[in-house]
Amino acid sequence: MNKSKILLLLTMGTILSPIAMAQTTLQYWTLLNGGDGTRMKTLVEGFNASQDEYKIETTVLNWGEPFYTKLKTASSLGSGPDMATIHLSKISGFTQTNGLEPITEAALKGARYDSNKIFPLLWQQSTVEGKSYALPIDTHALVLYYNKDIVRKAGLLDEQGKLKPIDSLEQFNTVLESVKQTGAAGLSMETSPMSYMPYRLWLSMIRQQGAQTIQNNQFVFGEAGRKAMDAMASWYSQGYATKGLDYSSSTTEFLTGHSAFMLNGVWEIPSVMDKMNNKQQALDIGVAPLPAFFNGNPAVWADSHAIAIPNNKGKPITAEKMLGIVKFATYVNEHALTWAEGGHIPAFEPAVSTETFKAMPLVNDYATATASHIIYEPDGWYSGAAGPLQAAASKYFPAALTGQLAPEKALQMFERDAGKFMNRPAR
Repeated sequence: MNKSKILLLLTMGTILSPIAMAQTTLQYWTLLNGGDGTRMKTLVEGFNASQDEYKIETTVLNWGEPFYTKLKTASSLGSGPDMATIHLSKISGFTQTNGLEPITEAALKGARYDSNKIFPLLWQQSTVEGKSYALPIDTHALVLYYNKDIVRKAGLLDEQGKLKPIDSLEQFNTVLESVKQTGAAGLSMETSPMSYMPYRLWLSMIRQQGAQTIQNNQFVFGEAGRKAMDAMASWYSQGYATKGLDYSSSTTEFLTGHSAFMLNGVWEIPSVMDKMNNKQQALDIGVAPLPAFFNGNPAVWADSHAIAIPNNKGKPITAEKMLGIVKFATYVNEHALTWAEGGHIPAFEPAVSTETFKAMPLVNDYATATASHIIYEPDGWYSGAAGPLQAAASKYFPAALTGQLAPEKALQMFERDAGKFMNRPAR
């Protein structure tokens, strides 16, 4: 630093230490909003305060396809961030277009990041052809919420006050019929136009039958897909579920005590806890893993948030910055219980084994049973969170459940529309 600059700083009453001057800034783009956004802000601030080498500066963008479009566009121009939150369901699409930088073994070792302590299915999803492209934060899966007062009347609770195990589609149908006899609605799930939940449940039920959805860019769900769609549609035709609810009204129906069950993601845990602690109208709510509708197989759709490094054209990440990014991921693992407060299952397996985690209301009731049986969407640039495949399914699947389309017709229309882009080059 030259003499004039030192003199200016002294005049201002400020002098920068060598450590502060050497601090490396990491630009971080995230799609995490609401409670998740608040928890990530806490983790970023905690990491920044815990050391002097790096400072993370966060930019929060809109969730879904707008985020991914902006991230890909900016990276292709060399103006993307140093790191970003992405869904693991998007890994195959990003790697097909060389959109992410692989994370080096040197950075993992330097940051003392132990991939052996990440739930195996998550690390497997993060890895393509032997290279790791993301550092998982969590698993967020479908679960079954239940109103204990209603299901108790239907005789569905065990001696510990928990929902008795449901091990088949026939058993679940019997459960819904028992609830119907009490006069309450059975199942709350979004089925308005452009709803994602039916597609996620459909994927789960296909895998529970031991089948696949897509292979070599071709649909192969066959009879398993038809059985799954028919099963879901039957819940509505038999009056076990309320037709046409959007996401908000489906959660409202359940959280106001009008239905016995809600099929939704673990991300609704904070809302459920708020309702349970409401002094004026508290509900007694439990949560269970998604039932094994077929073959006793507990496979369940899930996705995961992860930290990844965009491949900025002409501006490859430096080793120093990559090390800082992995150090932040290590810090997140070490503070995984903060993230678990949002209902997510931490990617860091030791966190799930702690007594603190086990004492968390509701979360421990599904965490261990779910984390080892998750499935992600099929590989492909068109797949993953808010991608074209989800969008195509959301046009037709809700209509099949609410009786506007025959299930077979809905599948045909979905297959026709999705087929238009499945064989296009990755983009």
